[in-house]
Amino acid sequence: MKSITSTFVFILLVFPLSLTGNSTASSYPALDTDEKPIQESIREYISQLEGSGTIKLGKQKIIGNPVITKLYKGEDYQPVWGSASNRKNLIKVLEDAYFEGLNPEDYHIDFIKEHDKNIEGGMRITMDEYAVADIVMTNAVLTYAFHMIQGKVHPTTLDPNWNYSMRPLPDSVEFRLMHRLQTQSLKDAVSNIRSELPMYQEMRKWFARLDSIQKTGGEIQQIEYPGTPLRLGDSSMAVVELRGHMTIYGYEFSFPDNEKFDEELETAIIDFQMINGLDTDGICGKKTYIALSISLDERLDIIRVNMERCRWINNDLPQEFLLVNIADYRLYIFRDRQIDYECRVVVGKEFHETPVFTSDIKYVVFNPTWTVPYSIASKEILPKLKKDPNYLQNRNMTLLRGKEVVNPSSIDFSQYSQKSFPFTIRQEPGPNNALGLVKFIFPNKYAVYLHDTPSKSYFEKSDRAFSHGCVRVKDPLILAEQLLGDKGYDSDKIASVIKSKKLQNVYLSKPMPVMLMYWTCYENDTDGRIYFYRDVYGRDKKILSKLNKSR
Repeated sequence: MKSITSTFVFILLVFPLSLTGNSTASSYPALDTDEKPIQESIREYISQLEGSGTIKLGKQKIIGNPVITKLYKGEDYQPVWGSASNRKNLIKVLEDAYFEGLNPEDYHIDFIKEHDKNIEGGMRITMDEYAVADIVMTNAVLTYAFHMIQGKVHPTTLDPNWNYSMRPLPDSVEFRLMHRLQTQSLKDAVSNIRSELPMYQEMRKWFARLDSIQKTGGEIQQIEYPGTPLRLGDSSMAVVELRGHMTIYGYEFSFPDNEKFDEELETAIIDFQMINGLDTDGICGKKTYIALSISLDERLDIIRVNMERCRWINNDLPQEFLLVNIADYRLYIFRDRQIDYECRVVVGKEFHETPVFTSDIKYVVFNPTWTVPYSIASKEILPKLKKDPNYLQNRNMTLLRGKEVVNPSSIDFSQYSQKSFPFTIRQEPGPNNALGLVKFIFPNKYAVYLHDTPSKSYFEKSDRAFSHGCVRVKDPLILAEQLLGDKGYDSDKIASVIKSKKLQNVYLSKPMPVMLMYWTCYENDTDGRIYFYRDVYGRDKKILSKLNKSR
C-alpha cells in the first residue's frame, strides 16, 4: 500500500524552490460577526486530518498526508487558492487528467468547478465553505500529481512480488507547490510530472486520437460471425458485409460491393490480423471477427491500462537491457534506447503464468541439464512411469534419490503418489533436452529463465503461451552471440561449444538487465501504428477495475 508520506512528495519534482510569504490569497468577502475566520476553520480541519488520517468535508473525502499539514502550517493556515487564475489553471489541469488515462472525478473536479462558478457568480459563500474548498483543491492537486508520478493503482496490490523501481518522490513539495501558485504557473508543472518513457508519450497521443474519433461520431459497430471462416475465393453477402466493416478501420477497396473474397480483401485481413496479434493467415475466423468488433471504448481502456503500467516504472532506464513483452510473445534487446535485436518467444500458459519482474542476466549455460520441477515430475511424469518403465531412458533422463543415481527398472512406481514421490528427475544434455542447447540465467525467486527448446513449432503460432512459466527463445544461439559477442563467442565458437556436448557456464562481461513486462498495446516503431495484443492472463481487467474505482 502506498505510504501516506509518498502521497505528496511529488510536485517537488516539478517546482523549483519557493518563495516565502503568501501572495496567493486574494481578498475574501468581509467576515460576518457570527463567523469564524477562514484561517481558524482551516486550522481546525487540518488538526482533524492529522488526528484521524481521513476526513469528510461536506461530501468530499480527504485522505491526509504530511504535505497538506506542512503546507498550511507554513502558510499560518491562510488559504492558498484565493487567486481566480490559479483556480482556473487547476480546473484545466484536472480536466486534462482524462487525457492521461485518469479520471478527473478522482480529484474533486465537479466540486471545484461548482465552487469557482459560485465565486464568479457572486454567490454568498461562508468562510467555512472557503476553508473547505481550499483544502479540497490542495488535496486534489497533490493526489493528481502523485498519480501522475507513480500511478493511481499500486502494482503491489496486484502482485506483492513486484520489484521494479518506481519514479522517486521528491521532498519539500509544499514549497514547490506554493511557488507554482505564487507564479500562477500550475499548468506548466504537468509536463514535468508526466512519464518520460517514449511509450507513454505515444500511447497518450493514440488515446487523444481515438478519443477524438469517438467524440466526432466515430464508432466500431458489432459484426456477427457468420458461423464459418471466410477465406480467399469465398462468395457471399457476408463477404460484402466484412468488406464494408473493414472500411471503418481505413481500408479501401476497388469494388466495395464485390461478394467475392479476393486478394485485395485478404491483404487487408492479414494487415488487420498483424496489428491485433492474430495469426496472419488471411482467413477471417472467429478470433478475427471478435477483434473487428472491439469498440473504441474498449480500445481506449486498453490504452489507459498500459499508460498506468508506464507510470509504475522509473524513467531512468539503462542504456542496454533485454525486454520480454509477455503479451506480444517477443524478446527485445535495447541499446541506446533503440531496438537492436528481437525474436519470438513462448511464455507460460494460463495457470502457469510467466511473472513480471526485473533482474540481471549473469551467465549463459551451454548444453544444460534440466532438473525437472517436482510439480511436473510428480503430476505429469509419474503417471507415465507407472505405464512405461522405459519412459526416462527413452528421453535421456536420469532418476536420482538425493545425489544417488537409481535404476528406474528397479522401482515399483505404483506405490507412489503425487504427494509421496521421493525422487528427482534430471534430463541430460542433448538436442531433445527440454531446455534445448542453451539457457540464460538471471537470479529470481520464481526459477524462471530464458532457454532453447526442441519444440520449435510453437514459434509459428500467434498465441504462444505454452510453457510452464519459463521463456522459450526461438533463436537462442543468436541471443547467446548477442550477449557474449564481446567475449569472442561468435557463431563458430558457440557451435564448437555445442558440439562438445559438455555443460559449460559462460559469464557475461557485464550483467545484462532483463525486464519481463506485460504490455497489451504499443506503437510499432516500424510503421508508427498502434498494435493491440490479447490479454492472455486477464491482467488488464484487474488494473482497469482499480483505475475506475473512485477514491
